[in-house]
Amino acid sequence: MPNDLLDPPNDDEPWGVDYKDDEIWPGDEVVEIDSYLVKVEDAADFIVWYGNIVDTEEA
Repeated sequence: MPNDLLDPPNDDEPWGVDYKDDEIWPGDEVVEIDSYLVKVEDAADFIVWYGNIVDTEEA
């Protein structure tokens, strides 16, 4: 196996991006919700962004 495959040259690049296009780095806590990657600390914001507003005043 070539040495360049054992130690990839892009170690300083992010692992991917979340639903806000923020970088995800190795070691970040991330969940996948309906194919969206969401950082755990942003989960509440994601639910508000992704969900639908419900009118609780109507019967």
